[in-house]
Amino acid sequence: MTSPEAAQPKAFSGGRVKALVDAVRALARAERRGDLASLRRLDPAHPFAPAFFALLSAHARWAQDDEEVRRCACLVQILAIRPEALTERSLGKALAETFGGTIETRVQKLLCAGDDALPDQARLLARRLAGAGVLPYRDFGALLLAPDEAALERARLAIAMDYWRALDRSDRDTGSSSAPISDPEID
Repeated sequence: MTSPEAAQPKAFSGGRVKALVDAVRALARAERRGDLASLRRLDPAHPFAPAFFALLSAHARWAQDDEEVRRCACLVQILAIRPEALTERSLGKALAETFGGTIETRVQKLLCAGDDALPDQARLLARRLAGAGVLPYRDFGALLLAPDEAALERARLAIAMDYWRALDRSDRDTGSSSAPISDPEID
């Protein structure tokens, strides 16, 4: 059983993500296409857009320093890609079920990305998933809004475990073997 202190950061981050998701979904329901387009074009390094500032002041007052604002802008940009595709599904499982092993290199790049590369890798995968009609916001939020390195590593581990478990499950379901292919040069 986890202590309330241990569970607090996840719930705290999850509440932040959910508030942003609800705000972006509200823009979509209100058919505010211009605002959504502005959020999709947002440059997280310099997020100067009225739609973002309105969303920030109403739903992300916790973003006080430049780094928090940039990470929030990156997440909002991802959420605005395709609001109707937003889901709570696991990012790792969605990647495995949607693309199988063909995206493994991209998944590894996301999981190993440093602070500078993480937003770009997240956006690349988000665009691919949104194109397939699924956009798991919870894990993107956990990656981008992680309050510290430990929370970021927990998020990465959860995504990795979900991805490779789902791949393993799909391999078993299709009856394919995981035996290595022999290489005549080595054998």
